[in-house]
Amino acid sequence: MALPRYERGATRHPLVMVPDGMRVDERTVPVPARAQDAVADLIRSWEFKRRVGFGTPDAPPFAGQEGTLSKRVLGLTFREPIRVVWADGCGFGYETRPGHPIYGEESFVLEGGVFTARSISRPSSPVWRMLAPALRLMQRSTHARYRRLVLSEVARAS
Repeated sequence: MALPRYERGATRHPLVMVPDGMRVDERTVPVPARAQDAVADLIRSWEFKRRVGFGTPDAPPFAGQEGTLSKRVLGLTFREPIRVVWADGCGFGYETRPGHPIYGEESFVLEGGVFTARSISRPSSPVWRMLAPALRLMQRSTHARYRRLVLSEVARAS
């Protein structure tokens, strides 16, 4: 099964074109000026992923960094190889690597007073394709946690 090609770093900006067979998920949260530093600090580090339940690399994200995210689900620990494709003062984005249940990319950006979590993805193999409904449910749940985490930081800054 050939996986669709996409431009690495595509989730850094609003998606104009998405390859056939890939899903887009984008969540935004307005971030008032008083909370922007706190949210920016959070999304420039792996702390953002840690707070929603992932094990992460120790070093802060930097372009080219390879590592593994981990997530415990129903008593099983899933290891998810990734590579950071971009990182700057506005956030970072990473692509999945072979062995990850999902093929695609995810990013976290704070620009113009708006936080955006954006991803393009699809199951990475026929086995994971059979489990696609469960994967989508877990992705939706994780993306909802991202949003709640940012809203929590906004509330703390008030």
